[in-house]
Amino acid sequence: MKQVKLVATPTDELDISALFQQATSFLRQYGKLLLVVALVGLLAGFIRYWKTPDLYTSSIVLQPTILTEPEQIAVISNWCELIQKKERRLLAKQFNVDISLLRKVESIKVEELQKIFTPKNYTAFTISVVVRDTTILQPLQNGMLYALENSGYVKEKLASRKNILKSMIQTVQLEMTRLSKLQQVVETSFQQPTNAGGHLMLNVSDISTQIANLEERKLNYEEELSFISPVNVLQHFYTPLNPTFPVLLKQLALGLGGGLFLGMLTSFYLHYRRKTMN
Repeated sequence: MKQVKLVATPTDELDISALFQQATSFLRQYGKLLLVVALVGLLAGFIRYWKTPDLYTSSIVLQPTILTEPEQIAVISNWCELIQKKERRLLAKQFNVDISLLRKVESIKVEELQKIFTPKNYTAFTISVVVRDTTILQPLQNGMLYALENSGYVKEKLASRKNILKSMIQTVQLEMTRLSKLQQVVETSFQQPTNAGGHLMLNVSDISTQIANLEERKLNYEEELSFISPVNVLQHFYTPLNPTFPVLLKQLALGLGGGLFLGMLTSFYLHYRRKTMN
């Protein structure tokens, strides 16, 4: 009886050495093309870096005193939309500045510092700008403050708050005048012979304490009145020394990556065309 030998059939296993040889052959044929295109990509990245104008980033920290933080952020978000929509002329009217200043502004971004909002909690927020010229930062800040302080609603609220403070100062002053007169009457009565001397002395002490408390309250009202404004500037725009964009290494990396990608596409196309022609 004959014995049948089983012949092993070749499997579809990946031949690493063959794949490596094909890759080596491909690089020998198209390596120079890939190198040239990569160098062209690097050159394009450098040219883009050289031609792109420098952009600088700065920020200002503000604290609203009339509007709540969400209301104030909504107003500033409208500025961001106007910049994105190229409506700089409308924004220039709000800022009361020349439109040439806003042409140097690339973007405006607002961000709240405290994420949790509670009523009457006037927290701060940050406005970040990207500009082409750092000399416009101070005029830009003045324009922003002008827009925040001169809207009709804010001006009415500010005038109402000032009137309230003036009325409170006047009321405190009248009360202080009344207590001063009463103190004089008590002191006069104390100088006259009476059996209630101890009681009158206690009243004089109480009146003096009340006058001192009212004086402190009056000074606080006067200080608030002198510093009152729709928004407080906690940090002014600073002048950055170095541009934020463009970054040389990033531009070179983008150029190199783009060049290699185009080189690979071209090489695969030439390789495929060569095989089909054969």
